Amino acid sequence: MSGRWITRKLLETALRSFAFKLAAAALIFAVVPVLIAQQVRLADRQRGDLLLHLIQEQGRLAGEAVFPLLDRFSPRTASALDGAVTRLAAGGLSLKLLFRPAKARDGAFLLVASAPERGAAEGRAAMARLAASGVLAPLAGSCRGQSPLALRLPADGGGAGQDLLTYLAPHDTPQGCWVVLAAQPTGSLPERLIGRPFWRSPEIRAAASIYLLMAVLVLSIFIDAWRNLGRFRKVAQGMGRKPAPSFAAGNRIPELAEVAAGLDAMVGALSRSETLLRQAAEENAHALKGPLAVISQSLEPLRRAVPEEDGRARRSLEVIEQSVERLDQLVSLARRIDEAIAGLIDCPRHPVALSLLLERQGRGYARLAAERGVGLDLDLTPGLMVAGSEEMLETITENVLDNALDFAPAGSRVTLSLSAEGDWLRLRVRDRGPGVALDQLERIFGRHVSRRPGEEGGEAHYGLGLWLVRRNAEAMGGTAAAAPAAEGGLDVTVTLPRLSG
Repeated sequence: MSGRWITRKLLETALRSFAFKLAAAALIFAVVPVLIAQQVRLADRQRGDLLLHLIQEQGRLAGEAVFPLLDRFSPRTASALDGAVTRLAAGGLSLKLLFRPAKARDGAFLLVASAPERGAAEGRAAMARLAASGVLAPLAGSCRGQSPLALRLPADGGGAGQDLLTYLAPHDTPQGCWVVLAAQPTGSLPERLIGRPFWRSPEIRAAASIYLLMAVLVLSIFIDAWRNLGRFRKVAQGMGRKPAPSFAAGNRIPELAEVAAGLDAMVGALSRSETLLRQAAEENAHALKGPLAVISQSLEPLRRAVPEEDGRARRSLEVIEQSVERLDQLVSLARRIDEAIAGLIDCPRHPVALSLLLERQGRGYARLAAERGVGLDLDLTPGLMVAGSEEMLETITENVLDNALDFAPAGSRVTLSLSAEGDWLRLRVRDRGPGVALDQLERIFGRHVSRRPGEEGGEAHYGLGLWLVRRNAEAMGGTAAAAPAAEGGLDVTVTLPRLSG
């Protein structure tokens, strides 16, 4: 069941994929002409064979029509033979009647009658063409009973005009061998019947040109849309840079101009929202801290006015003072949350040498860890880059390391590592502390959740450390997760997209 579900999901993903549809369209445009060409070639061959057979039958019938005249040929019947040849050639057929006397030693053939040629001069020209074409050579074999021939003969003037020899009929008599040559002019036959490829037909060439134009047009639509989406992706990845890139400037398709303008408007609205959110955080903090400062300053005269023996009043003043201090922390915390959210709206995407940044931070935290009696090990792959904000990356590292050092017992070690796995970078921090229960692994990334050693009853504090870690990682296209460490403790892994080059 699971295998079928996975197959169905993969198929659905492929059918929705732009690249899959482009590849399928290209494959169809490449295969369809091959299939059509095969069928057209087969039909063309069958049609040509049929037409050629009909023309050869026409030549055979013409030859058999003159055979009776050849049996009783004499000088007195020569005019009748010439008239019969002329009548048979009236339908566009070219007939040539050749004779080789039985006693001839050189085997030469004489032109006795020809149509549509007229006169002795045209007759001699026709014999010259026959001799030049090489047709006279196999005539002797035809007289000995070989199969009829199908050859091309040059027409008058040579060059492009050519006749097609469709039938050669030998007829042997006591006087000698007669040969009737029946030829069909190419002007009355499809050119494919005279050995020319079918694709040289004007109709086939026109259809192929239209098909090629259609294929280029359809594929160009796919390719242009794909390339334009790639430009949109680069613009989106460049959000946060100064000056900010524009979708409209990167667009090359007029129909997507409104889409690009809408995306630019959305980015502008987000940028304004970030600015307004930062201003609101600043103004709210200033507005709230003022009254808190007044309350805190007003407590001092009250503390001096309350007698030392009035324990209840003294206790009330301490509660008020603690509450004011807690409110001040909450105001600072709310301001920090608003600023963090504002930073997520317009996350910068600058190339950052993450390996160097972690090495620099690691050296600073090594001294802090030593003061707490904890060792810090660095295992950093050099030369790794990421597209993001250096400030946000520093926040990620600081909060993960702070969390690990808070829980690491004295004498233990904390490991900070960075490695590459394909297109992703893995930033991992492992400690040897008490760890976190499996059902609490997701909760520790929530806002206002932080448990520290020595807390009575596990009271929740207003911590933002791991919440900021996950939010910053997601803003840069990554993830953050936690798992129990193999040697005990907690293993926090931040995954970020790798920047090549």
